[in-house]
Amino acid sequence: MDSVHEHVIPPKGGYALVIKKGQHMRVTNIEGTQVVDMAVFNAAHPREKLSNAWSRSRYVPKDLSEYVVRDRLIPGDTLMSTKCRPLMTIVEESAEEKGVHNVYNRMCNRFMYNVFGLEKDGCAENIAGVLVPYGVAYEDIPDTLDLFMNCYRDEKEKRWVYLEPITKPGDYIEFRAEMDCLVAMSNCPEDSLSDTNCRRSAPTKVEVFSP
Repeated sequence: MDSVHEHVIPPKGGYALVIKKGQHMRVTNIEGTQVVDMAVFNAAHPREKLSNAWSRSRYVPKDLSEYVVRDRLIPGDTLMSTKCRPLMTIVEESAEEKGVHNVYNRMCNRFMYNVFGLEKDGCAENIAGVLVPYGVAYEDIPDTLDLFMNCYRDEKEKRWVYLEPITKPGDYIEFRAEMDCLVAMSNCPEDSLSDTNCRRSAPTKVEVFSP
């Protein structure tokens, strides 16, 4: 495939772009251990957008023996929209363990940081900012797919636990667009409340390839 676009998102920064149907988008951890919150929309009708719940629960097992709802998405799985239509398919992932991404929890925002006495923007503000030119309002941003976020559900404590990401420098995830998609991303700025990004923020490379 031919490389048609490349951009480096700075630490704690955001970025938005349109991916045409059939193109591939690769998101690379340049330094490793960096979470990237990603929102996806139908570029033609942005009210149709990513649904993590339908992405998890619309998996069809090959033998059709049971209904499967999973806690992670791996290569071969499809990101589904709020109209239950395919947005993007995960085609490749280089991390040693596949599917270590957050598909349950809402992204960080200014309100969350204010609760802890911090004055800073979160992923919600980063993504909202880069979506302004596309006419997408803050309140219309879906729950994001948080790429490379390493978290698990502690059933004994009834809470989510955030661990350091497992990605090494150069690890990436690659998607194929199943329709024209508007994609907005944030290099998660969390560096003080958890081990989400090893308590720092690093740059991320975004590449687009055409067949």
